[in-house]
Amino acid sequence: MTEPTRLFPYYFPTTVVFVDDNPKFLRSLALELPEDLAYQTFESAEAGLERVNRPAAAPPLYQRCFSQYGGPDAQGNGTGKLIHLDLSQIELEISNTDRFQEVSVVVVDFDMPVMDGLEFCKRITNPRIRKILFTGVADEKIAVQAFNQGIIDRFIIKSQPDAVAAVRNAVAELQLRYFEAISETLRATLMLNPPPFLTDPAIERLFGELRTERKLVEYYLVANPGGFLTLTDRGQLFRLVVLDDAEVAEQAQWAQRAGAPEGVVEALRSRACLGYFYETPDSYYDLGEYPWSEYLVPARRLEGESVWHWALIESPPVDIDFDDESAHYNAYLDRLDSDAA
Repeated sequence: MTEPTRLFPYYFPTTVVFVDDNPKFLRSLALELPEDLAYQTFESAEAGLERVNRPAAAPPLYQRCFSQYGGPDAQGNGTGKLIHLDLSQIELEISNTDRFQEVSVVVVDFDMPVMDGLEFCKRITNPRIRKILFTGVADEKIAVQAFNQGIIDRFIIKSQPDAVAAVRNAVAELQLRYFEAISETLRATLMLNPPPFLTDPAIERLFGELRTERKLVEYYLVANPGGFLTLTDRGQLFRLVVLDDAEVAEQAQWAQRAGAPEGVVEALRSRACLGYFYETPDSYYDLGEYPWSEYLVPARRLEGESVWHWALIESPPVDIDFDDESAHYNAYLDRLDSDAA
């Protein structure tokens, strides 16, 4: 499975489609693919193309984050259109049980009946899907031309000794390039007023370490407080909170104005704790007083381009309809295995 090496606004595992009319080769290839890679194999080019071009049940996430609403035009007449970025849509993706079905990379054989691999690639409707062509030695010149023309992103000689390793490496790289492509507009919009931690290499390194340590396979940018909602392959939720000095100071000032006990205010002022105020005193409807201390989490310090204070919260409360039995990545892998049996 692909592990991202840079921070995107969101990331989740995607599906790789292999198409080859040689069933023996497909079976042999499947035995050498990573166990945590989501993939489907097709002996028929037509069936494989139908899977790759199959419409999704909903528009892709990077489109759902944007909406248009009425506003004044250049002359102030109130008939223009404004584009609104709704970051709250990003974290809701964890409730989308179809998210892992998104195809990011296609690996297709060149020499097939009915439709060769180049024609297959030309007929893929999503221009962001990355394409790898399997060729024979005699077809290498054709593959080079297709690469230079932008029809394919890689080609691999099928008979080369390290062909499977080359496929694994190319798939991993191209899945990242797929996310670079689909998040380009969203990331460009965020960069107009970016969450500061999203561009700091120190946070990128920290998050990489946390992903490895906690086996986190997907993440989603969130705000209030800033950070990521992230999940393991079995759907365990974690919330990474990342605040700079000014943001923690704002939390302390807000808590003081809201009547928090002095110990809570001091914990924030001293940067010993961060606030994860998913409920505020105004929205707290349980009996009794607002339990301020329950919304504090121990903070850790990190120096990068800024001084950061962060905390990783295990099983955080989230107001999202998430089915932790069927909406995680391992459940999707199990469904793929069952379908292939």
